Amino acid sequence: MKVKRGVPQGSIFGPLLFILYINDLPKVIMPNDTPIIFVDDTSILITRQDAEELQEDLILTFNQVSKWFKQNSLTFNINKTYFTHFLSKSTAHLEINIIYENNYITKANELKFLGLNINNTLTLNSHIEKILPN
Repeated sequence: MKVKRGVPQGSIFGPLLFILYINDLPKVIMPNDTPIIFVDDTSILITRQDAEELQEDLILTFNQVSKWFKQNSLTFNINKTYFTHFLSKSTAHLEINIIYENNYITKANELKFLGLNINNTLTLNSHIEKILPN
């Protein structure tokens, strides 16, 4: 079957071609934000001092990225898309809701990031629990 777009699953060149395909994604992200792209995993770090500004910029960035995805014939895997709000002891709790195509983006209090298990308070407790044998 002729491939019209994309790369066949399992292709040796798949990761390289994917990175070349998405190399302009960081251009749609706000200048103060940090995109982290590793093979087919993309994360965006957004830091703001003001909680309301954080929520507004988070939603704006997500909308810009989803628009870029549509323009480039890509789709979000809603089951693998989530966000984390990192907190310190002095950070006020903020209820953030992001909706994409009538689905809420899941807020994760714990995640695995490039092999490291971290939680939203940036302690290593969850990582240590996962790697130590029972």
